[in-house]
Amino acid sequence: MDASSSANSVASEIEFKLEIEAAGAERLRAHFIPDDTAQSKQQVTIYYDTPDATLRDHGFTLRVRKVGDGFVQTIKPLTTITGLISRAEYETDVSSLDPNLKALSGTPLGQLAKSGKLSGLQPTTQSDVRRTSWVIEAGGSRIQADLDEGKLRAGGRSQRFNELELELLSGDPACLLRATKDIAERVPVRLGVLTKAERGTLLAAGAFKKVAKAARVEVQPGMSIAEVFEIVVHACLRHYRLNETLAIASRKKEALHQARVALRRLRSAFTLFRPVTADVEYQYLRQELRWFTAQLGEARNLDVFLERELPDDERDVLTARREQAYDHVLAAMDSQRFRLLLIELVGWTALGPWRRGKRAARPIEHYASTRLDRLWSSIGHNGRHIAELDEETRHHLRIQVKKMRYALDFLRGLYPESISAKSFGVAVEDLQESLGKLNDLATARTLGAPPRAEQSWLIGSPDEKPLIREAERAFRDLDDVGPFWRHPHRADHVHA
Repeated sequence: MDASSSANSVASEIEFKLEIEAAGAERLRAHFIPDDTAQSKQQVTIYYDTPDATLRDHGFTLRVRKVGDGFVQTIKPLTTITGLISRAEYETDVSSLDPNLKALSGTPLGQLAKSGKLSGLQPTTQSDVRRTSWVIEAGGSRIQADLDEGKLRAGGRSQRFNELELELLSGDPACLLRATKDIAERVPVRLGVLTKAERGTLLAAGAFKKVAKAARVEVQPGMSIAEVFEIVVHACLRHYRLNETLAIASRKKEALHQARVALRRLRSAFTLFRPVTADVEYQYLRQELRWFTAQLGEARNLDVFLERELPDDERDVLTARREQAYDHVLAAMDSQRFRLLLIELVGWTALGPWRRGKRAARPIEHYASTRLDRLWSSIGHNGRHIAELDEETRHHLRIQVKKMRYALDFLRGLYPESISAKSFGVAVEDLQESLGKLNDLATARTLGAPPRAEQSWLIGSPDEKPLIREAERAFRDLDDVGPFWRHPHRADHVHA
């Protein structure tokens, strides 16, 4: 590894990352890329890590990029924020595509390099792209636009990709959002949720063909309410986008289910944080999310129903209906209305008027406990009388239980891992599952399937009774534990 380098320069970048297909890139050229000032260069970038992923485990990426005859080494912190990203980066000129460990001095990786833990650095991902760059002047602000078109290689696999990055050079971040929306209104772009390093990690693992479940939300004590809400929103958007691509490409029912779960989690986050975030844009975004989630409902219900044993003629009718429902879902996913919604949602989360409210800057702990108390109260009364509830009330209870489960997922980083917390979480999940199966029985009657001689699966049948008993048992377990968050320092902690 070469020892020569110049001093590190530290900068903070605010950028919006978008994904774009080849046809969209041509439209971008036609409408937005100026012929006289745009510049195109070939870039080769190699990302490095140790075999045991030391850099990733410490929350950083290290890359070396060749541009023209020069080489630049860059360190960036990993982020869970999607779309609109603000983070520091450390850059230094180096003399080759090999990483320069001496140049890490004075950066967050300096101690790791000094300790010898980075001596085994090796290439993990390589990107070869043609980057077309130009500057956008918007509202007195200057924005750097970079269109990357090329190929990524990792783990013996390769993938073509196109992405557009808009970085604020100077001025108001709101102008960056406006410029992004201007492009999205004329070019079919999608919210970007992956860095090239992350894309390489997924590619190497063959994970682009796998359904993605919700990842742990990295919330920590001491964060503000605004910080936590932003992290939660972006975790939900990432969860959705990782499944959207697979759902569109393959019509996998599991991918559609996870996409729907991601949006339901996002809507629950809106409810959980409503006292702080409910500004002038809140209702519009909430209604748009409700509109989109409704588009996914019939396809998901038919997927569940088709898992049953059905006569061939009935299965054929419902399968054709399912294909029509999927056509409707994919059209909604690909609509300009929805693509713009995700961009507007990211912008509002980062820059919305709600963030200027006094409550947004307060620590999360008291607020979280208060909101969990409220959810617990909404579950308690009906949970003790499940067998006596009508379908509508039972449905309402299921929704509240689901909100509790999602809230616990969002906020669990605030509470020590304990036997009580684990037991409460398991009981909530069991209760949600039982109530969900009961809801599936009720939903089955609304799908319009032809009458059958054997209707024993319908609500009110013997199938309902064991599910009610399961739900009642799960609630008793829940009630036995009680609101563990009120006593986070009880001596029942468990340790890994």
